Amino acid sequence: MSIVGKHFSISTGAVLASLLLASSSTAGTVGQTRCLILDQQLSGVAHTDEDAPVTVDELATKARGLCSQGKTAQGLRTYAKALTLVGLHPELQ
Repeated sequence: MSIVGKHFSISTGAVLASLLLASSSTAGTVGQTRCLILDQQLSGVAHTDEDAPVTVDELATKARGLCSQGKTAQGLRTYAKALTLVGLHPELQ
């Protein structure tokens, strides 16, 4: 392989790596935005069922922690579970 071929391979690898980083960064931003939307939906609801084994407030706290750690998929599922407990359907619009 010539020097030009090696240089091209390294440059291509660098470009691909930067594209992957950019796409994962964008996905993280989208996930964080969705976490905020569901958190706002949940904060506007009265949490009344104190007899439940897991309270809505506990689920909300867990969801916030997961989202802040970058585990947005798990955080979104936890927010959805909390919203379902209070009789709402999560909306990401």
